[in-house]
Amino acid sequence: DYLNAIGGTHGGWLSTLVDVGGSLAIASHGLKTTGVSTDLSVSFLAPSGEGSNIVFDAQVLKLGRTLAYTRVDIFNNDKMIATGSHTKFIAREQERAAKDAKE
Repeated sequence: DYLNAIGGTHGGWLSTLVDVGGSLAIASHGLKTTGVSTDLSVSFLAPSGEGSNIVFDAQVLKLGRTLAYTRVDIFNNDKMIATGSHTKFIAREQERAAKDAKE
C-alpha cells in the first residue's frame, strides 16, 4: 500500500520512486548495473492520495567516471508533487562497460 495513516501518498514510497527512477535513468545510458547510492534527497511539494495518477520523469544530469547525478520529478496528473536528486557511485560500472565495449 502506498498511502500513509492519514490517506496521503507515503513519503517513503515517493522516495523509492526517486531511487528507482534515478537508477533507470542511469541504466538508459547503457550501464548493465547502476552502482550504489551515495546521496538521495526528496522535497515534497504538494499532497496526493488515493486515486492519484502518479508518474515520474527521471534524467541524468551528469554521468561522470565515478559518480552519476540524477533528478527525478514526480507528478500527480500535471501537478508536481515531489522532486528529488539521486547520486550514485558508478566507477565499477563504468569500468565494466568499457571492458564490454572492447570485447
